This record gives sequence, C-alpha cells and structure tokens, in this order.
Amino acid sequence: MVRGIVADNRPLIVLTIAMGTAVQQVVALVDTGFTGELKISEQHMQELGLKQTHVETVSLADDSNVEMPASIAYVAMDNVVNLVNVLVAPGGVIVGAGLMRKFGHTLTINFPLNSMTLIA
Repeated sequence: MVRGIVADNRPLIVLTIAMGTAVQQVVALVDTGFTGELKISEQHMQELGLKQTHVETVSLADDSNVEMPASIAYVAMDNVVNLVNVLVAPGGVIVGAGLMRKFGHTLTINFPLNSMTLIA
C-alpha cells in the first residue's frame, strides 16, 4: 500500500524514479484526468540522465493536441518496479491513471481526513 496526503486539495504521493545509477525520490501529484503514466520536468529528465526516445501526441483538457518529448524510466512503488513511459513538460511530477493501472492500484482519496492510498 502506498500512502499519500491531500494538501491544498491536491492528492500527493512519494515515488522513486530511476534509470541506470540515477535514483530520485519525488513528490508527485496524482491526476486521474491524466491518462498517461508519468510526467516529469526537463530538469528531472536531465538529473536522471534520461534521453528522449520518442514524441507523443497528447490531448489536453481543452481538446487540443500537442506533441511532447517522451522517454522511459523505472518507477518503484510499494516494493514493485515497472518500466514506464515518461512525458517531459514544465511543472511538477504527475502520476496518471496509466501508472496506477500498470501497478494494479486502487485509488482511494479521503478529503475530510486529507489522506489517500493506492492499494495493489
């Protein structure tokens, strides 16, 4: 089970991203409206030594499409490691529905208690 918090109405978890010998623990926003797996900033990409492997067309909330650079990295949560697709764009780290599905997690958010859990 992965436990997180709700801070300012934003569900947050800590996860580990790695590639090669580079490893980072990051705080990530859980966003069920993001259908992808993981979004990181260009700074995180550089710090992890990730290389752009492809470009993905991404549909935004306003129904527009944009091209985003993408890569792959390993993500560890709850003692499980998976190779995931990573989009690179400005802003914080975002976990999408695709990552929760890949890990087989059920998401529960308790806003009154400011807590959240991902249960495999």
